[in-house]
Amino acid sequence: MARLILIRHGESLANAERRFTHGPHEPLSRQGREEAVARGRSVAERFDPVALYASPFVRALETARLIGASLGLDPIVVDALREQDFGRLRGQGYESVREDPVWHTDRWRFRPPEGETLEEVFHRVGPALDAIAAKHLGEQVVVVSHGGVMAALHAWTTVRRIEGVPPISANASGFVVEWKRVRYDGPFPLDP
Repeated sequence: MARLILIRHGESLANAERRFTHGPHEPLSRQGREEAVARGRSVAERFDPVALYASPFVRALETARLIGASLGLDPIVVDALREQDFGRLRGQGYESVREDPVWHTDRWRFRPPEGETLEEVFHRVGPALDAIAAKHLGEQVVVVSHGGVMAALHAWTTVRRIEGVPPISANASGFVVEWKRVRYDGPFPLDP
């Protein structure tokens, strides 16, 4: 069995401003850095991970480094853990999709202009998580990513398909799953 502690990055500047990020270089806000430090402490109190994986995007990598400081681990970048590409929505306020019926009725298949669907994220990140789990049988690892990625991983580890409304994790929160070679158990709450 491999235990995977899945965590969304802390608050980014875009989260604080209620907009889609400009892309991979969006940093954490001051609150996001504080959330990441607190999350690192709580993970260190409950778990004993041997590795720390992260998206290459600045906000996730910054979160992973702050968590890693509490764990004595440096992040290993996995490109597949990057956030959904929001295409021409980058930098726009969340209200820009308020009137889009697909966003509200089929979030999995909503394609931002020149971007990617959450369904495509699901097919990218699921196999990446499986590879991490297979590499760490008998161990605990931390995986830091993004809101859309966390929704896709939740679907991947529970029903192995997309359905319903994607659950979006709060900043610096997440869940734990256990890989048992052919299936995942969980998700289990990250906080007791």
